Amino acid sequence: MRKGIIIALFIFSVLIVKSQQAVMFSQYYTNDMIYNPAISGSLDYSAFTFQSRQQWLGFEGAPLSANLSYHGALNNRSAMGYFLEHDRTYPSNQTNLNVNYAYHVPLNADGTHLSFGIGAKVMYYYLDFEPGEIPPGPDPAYNDKSFEKLIGDASSGVYLYNQSLFVGYSVINMLQTPFNIEVGDGFSKNIGERIYYGLLGYKFKIDRDWYLEPSVLIRNRDNGKSEYNFTNRVFYADQIWSGFSIRSNSSISFSVGTNADKIQFAYSFDHYFGEISQYQLGTHEFTMSIRIPNNNKY
Repeated sequence: MRKGIIIALFIFSVLIVKSQQAVMFSQYYTNDMIYNPAISGSLDYSAFTFQSRQQWLGFEGAPLSANLSYHGALNNRSAMGYFLEHDRTYPSNQTNLNVNYAYHVPLNADGTHLSFGIGAKVMYYYLDFEPGEIPPGPDPAYNDKSFEKLIGDASSGVYLYNQSLFVGYSVINMLQTPFNIEVGDGFSKNIGERIYYGLLGYKFKIDRDWYLEPSVLIRNRDNGKSEYNFTNRVFYADQIWSGFSIRSNSSISFSVGTNADKIQFAYSFDHYFGEISQYQLGTHEFTMSIRIPNNNKY
């Protein structure tokens, strides 16, 4: 019985490697640079952002994710972006350090730019079993060091934007660096799965104070499976906003935010309609972003 439980945990952990290699936040619009390196430096200011996501609150072993990011223009063409991200989905844990560079090409006098970005990532990945959950012995599939590894990978992207429109495409985990070849051989690829992101949004001005911003983030994997997050936000005087999202993971999200005093705050609540909905208290996200003046853009 115990051996069966251990095997089930191992299989579950491999599935988590597939599903949680890249977090898809409901509030992707508050920190979109983490999905596309070409977005680095696209704002009129530098942004320092903290973002956290507690998925399925109250459910034992539920995913917990957080990141800390910064990006800004170095001059009117070049920009850098950085983010540190930790993702915990028991028993797997990963911590990523990402460095992005973007080159922005102005297309017209109205502020339309086309940017190209590249990124490098260092990731520390490990399994954190509780004492007694894995049997003693040299079995490489079940010893406590079998999935502890430091690996690197790369990303790239392109981004077209102005004051109203933004559209981008990016590829994450381009090199598909393997986690553990010995354990994965003959059972699973056990690699950093290549992920493709598409981002599209537009700001519709209603009057002097109100405008709408529908947007969508689409994620596609090499296996052909697609996921999406469609959002519509309503802004008032560019100071407060509320939003509603529909996600392909059988959930909907409600969000509110404010841009008061150069500090942005945002909160969202996801309601999940899946089989475990009665055992958890929803998914909660919080974002705080500081706008830092940056004249290098112009």
